[in-house]
Amino acid sequence: MKPVVKEIFLLRFVACLGIVLMHSVTLVLDIYDIEENTLFFVLTSLQLALMFGTPVFIFISEFVMAYSYSDELPKRFYKKRFSYIFLPFIFIGVVDAALHSIHINSVDFEKKLLLNFFEGDFHGYFIIIIFQFYFLHPLFVKFIATKYSAFQVIVTACLINLIYLAVFNFFDPFKYLYFLPYIEVEWTVLNKMPFPAWIAYFVVAYYCGKNYEQFLSLLHRLRYVLPTVCLLMLAMLLTSQWSGLITEVHSKRLDVIFYTLSVAFLLFFIASKIKTMPKLIIFISRYSFGIYLLHPIFNIMLKSFFAKYIDILNPFTVIVSTFLLSTICSICVVFLLNKWKFGPYLVGQVYAKEKSDNKMKLSQTKHLVNHR
Repeated sequence: MKPVVKEIFLLRFVACLGIVLMHSVTLVLDIYDIEENTLFFVLTSLQLALMFGTPVFIFISEFVMAYSYSDELPKRFYKKRFSYIFLPFIFIGVVDAALHSIHINSVDFEKKLLLNFFEGDFHGYFIIIIFQFYFLHPLFVKFIATKYSAFQVIVTACLINLIYLAVFNFFDPFKYLYFLPYIEVEWTVLNKMPFPAWIAYFVVAYYCGKNYEQFLSLLHRLRYVLPTVCLLMLAMLLTSQWSGLITEVHSKRLDVIFYTLSVAFLLFFIASKIKTMPKLIIFISRYSFGIYLLHPIFNIMLKSFFAKYIDILNPFTVIVSTFLLSTICSICVVFLLNKWKFGPYLVGQVYAKEKSDNKMKLSQTKHLVNHR
């Protein structure tokens, strides 16, 4: 089996903590009555700047598959993903519904449960997207990747993604589809759940993982361009928001696609220059799936607590406190449950530290030899 790509540790670290921070900002915007002033502008801009989190996780998922399994997926691939990814999705979906029904009086448990699983009404919808790509991967390799050039496939995938999201970004369903029942719910589900909404990340990640060494070499040649492009994409994102072109704050925006890819490429390059990955980055990376799943659960409880003290607490204090508490509590729960035999089926598996470290050292050695 190929050694672990050490750059992935940094991508997981940044994507994971970026999502936690973004949700901490969202919590503050929800509980404070912040008008459209400077503070609102700053917090919303920070939210937008962190929108790369979920798409980067999709990028990582396909990158690892393309890099690790160049020919075909191993026999136990789907069984392991069902056990350690899909079952936690079911568990957290139930917990999320229960907590919403407890902390929000107007929310009915059974209804919320159905919304969670059939309409992706909680953060776990990301897992449904990932599983679509798990099943699409072998079909993509057999029928598309082997028959067409990378350039053709990437351009086509980006066009499909852009056109698909453009419909949801600029088309008003209430004006033209008002006669359909539950149009708001259907529109939201179609915007985020089907794979065409994320296909660009999948395809680009496939070719980057499949051609890892060439991809890394290309990033080194473009090292002076990467930061500039990333800043330009962020500027475009903020400009489209504050000009009123696109006003929805979520990761299914047209402008998030190229911003996310620019962030992923820049992080990849930065990580490639790090000879020894810091232990904290490796640690958070190992717990990233559990943190992703659990931190919104703690946010629900923290929101109820902080809402009582909004008159005496500074919004930025709440953001930092929520970020730290939800991250630390998530890690503790994942750590403790992984000590139990059935724990990984509830919150995901944490792989042995020694295994990760040894593989990373092999990857580092290979990387240094190839890029001297």
